[in-house]
Amino acid sequence: MRNLCISYYNGFGVAQDYAKAREWFEKAADKGEASAMYNLGLLYENGQGGAQDYAKAREWYEKAADKGDAGAMSNLAWLYNNGRGVARDYAKARDLYEKAADKGDAMAMNNLGLLYANGQGVTRDYAKARELYEKAADKDYAMAMGNLGLLYGNGQGVVQDYAKAREWFEKAADKGHVGSMAYLGILYRNGQGVTRDYAKALQWKEAHAAKVEPEETKSKGKPGEETAMALKNVAWYALFAREFTKALTVADRAHALLPDDLGIETNRAHALMFLGGREEECKALYLAYKGKPVSGELWERVIAEDFAEFRKAGLTHPMMDDIEKELGVSP
Repeated sequence: MRNLCISYYNGFGVAQDYAKAREWFEKAADKGEASAMYNLGLLYENGQGGAQDYAKAREWYEKAADKGDAGAMSNLAWLYNNGRGVARDYAKARDLYEKAADKGDAMAMNNLGLLYANGQGVTRDYAKARELYEKAADKDYAMAMGNLGLLYGNGQGVVQDYAKAREWFEKAADKGHVGSMAYLGILYRNGQGVTRDYAKALQWKEAHAAKVEPEETKSKGKPGEETAMALKNVAWYALFAREFTKALTVADRAHALLPDDLGIETNRAHALMFLGGREEECKALYLAYKGKPVSGELWERVIAEDFAEFRKAGLTHPMMDDIEKELGVSP
């Protein structure tokens, strides 16, 4: 029975069929199998084989947790942590995370660390968070490695150490942790803990975007805002790596996914300028949004700040001074 459940859930030897998997998990759960109860909770939490139902997920996790299933305790804690199917209750979440962590559940260790790092239901304690992250990292939990990178990068509970942050981000990225790939791009672009390397920074941002798109497509049915934002960052980093054709291609794709985002439009304008040969189109784009807000700032101020970043990186173009004059901003 257990093998049939797993086969239908994962598509091993049969067509993947979550509804069929749920049917077999229910049969196993009726016989008191805790792992089947846990997996039923997962199906309801993720909306696999039926409508997403956090309340139903909670019921099955509670049944499995009562039988000592650490994964169910951890997932039940996550529901309380985030207020899914229950009222948000950090104290309840902490209690369940602690029980699961005591049973060796790495996700619970990491998430308990997050409660301490954020001061949710407990007094904020970065040292305690680090201790818990380290325990989870020792169990190869990639997210905990990424969280350790953040602590070292921000100097929270430890002396700020970008080199140490990079080490943890690299370990997490090697295991496919998406956020760590993005942070590695930032470290290489800023020369923090490494020699500044725009090409390497771009590679990490591209790796990040390559992970974001399939994840968003899986969860939402198609790429959208999350993918567009990741591509927006790729385009920005491509400019500093002097890969202007790539910058424009990627910015155009981001624009197609999210046409009203003016931050993406800034990258399109920059790429056109540095590519050359399309001056009229480039100038029209730079002037089209004067006076419009971009992430809380006026378009023209954002352009001036971007140009300042380019000059600092040794990127110049004759049009920059003219554009700033027409936008009414000073370099």
